[in-house]
Amino acid sequence: MSTDSRRSAERPQRRDRRRSSAPGQRAVDPLTLLAFGIPLLTVALLATVNPAPTEEAAQPPTATPLTNTVLVCPPALGGADLVQAALADTDVAGALRTGGKDLTLSAGSVATRRTSDTLLLRGEGPTASGLAAARTGGGLATDCLRPASDVWFAGVGAGPEHSSVLRLVNPDGGPAIADVVVHAAGGIREVPALRGVAVGARDELALDLAEVMPEREDVTLHLRVTRGRLASSIVDRVDPLGSDERATTWLPAVAEPATDAFLPGVRRGGRERTLVLTNPGDDETRVRLKAVTPESEFAPTDLSEVPVPAGATVTVDLGRFLRSQAAQGLVALRVEADAPVASLLRSRDGNRLTHAVAAALLAESGALAVAGGDQRLVLAGAEKPSNVRVVQRAADGTALKELRVTVRPGQGTRLELAARARWVQVLVGDVPVVAALEAGDTSVRPVRELVTDSWVPHVGPALY
Repeated sequence: MSTDSRRSAERPQRRDRRRSSAPGQRAVDPLTLLAFGIPLLTVALLATVNPAPTEEAAQPPTATPLTNTVLVCPPALGGADLVQAALADTDVAGALRTGGKDLTLSAGSVATRRTSDTLLLRGEGPTASGLAAARTGGGLATDCLRPASDVWFAGVGAGPEHSSVLRLVNPDGGPAIADVVVHAAGGIREVPALRGVAVGARDELALDLAEVMPEREDVTLHLRVTRGRLASSIVDRVDPLGSDERATTWLPAVAEPATDAFLPGVRRGGRERTLVLTNPGDDETRVRLKAVTPESEFAPTDLSEVPVPAGATVTVDLGRFLRSQAAQGLVALRVEADAPVASLLRSRDGNRLTHAVAAALLAESGALAVAGGDQRLVLAGAEKPSNVRVVQRAADGTALKELRVTVRPGQGTRLELAARARWVQVLVGDVPVVAALEAGDTSVRPVRELVTDSWVPHVGPALY
């Protein structure tokens, strides 16, 4: 075949090749197809796999002995410069790290240290489990508390006559951040200064609420820690204009809002008695009050239902009722509502200021380090008969008279404690109760669950 003939035979093939490569008619490169297809196919196959959860919800968490804990004691108030600490296990001894000289715990005894500054107590190993501490003196007392990520303070003041100071302590080496939601009389109040509150590593911050968010009426604070850990406390002050009857004390945190709550440590008599109720929900709720005595529980005829708007805080003057004969023998108030509410009763008699707060139920055991002298334990809130033991120890660990009582539904009880007692432990049977410690006429402290274990979830391998 001639050269021209061969060129003529090849020319149509080249035209076809050029035609197939024309714009809009590109050939698909096999390597490109594989580059996109294989990842898409892999994703599609993985989507059909149902991995097993790493945390096995079917099995309950396992309790393991606590090996590390920290308690934060706020700065002294008045003459309360004595910090007391002890362990529930009378066979354990050791040292609590304080950032300075260690605080030594002898077996069964109550260790003490005098200081006016914020004090951190760190328990490690055997001294971490069942540790309780308090700051006492001058008729005042407050617990040294563990950092908590969700805390409610009801009946907080931010005005000229009733004001409060919120203190946040960061015990760790990294920064901590918290948001504080304010429930005022008109509902949730936006306070930019209380959003994203930052506390530096191993630092503390005091916020005078009368300066941060002036408010004439009582408010409730809901503190939520979004980063790190914080221990929170409040100093409450009532200072009527034109009067020298200034009263100052610590304001305990209340249990989280509930539809049925007990405020132990309420007594008949006194001058100013203010009940604070907060509804954090989205709808209005109505609150009903009952009085709890050693003989019965009843709804006072002169106390009507209290409407509480959504997100709002309201106050009720209970002075007339608590001065009446109907309140004779009163040990607690029961607060029932259609939706969860937070509640507190503030009592002021001249220079004496106390708070009875909604207390969390004790499921197993609660404990307090106490100042001794005139002190009483109040118990209530049992749904069925509950057998309760009260263990008392002197400062040197000597066992004092153990008290036993049955708390019955619809009834409460008030027990006189030994004047020598410096450690009080409440041991509950199968039925939870609420408890509070009354010290003279100047202090009411809720008894909180004693922390002895940490809870570890069952974790399984993630199967893909």
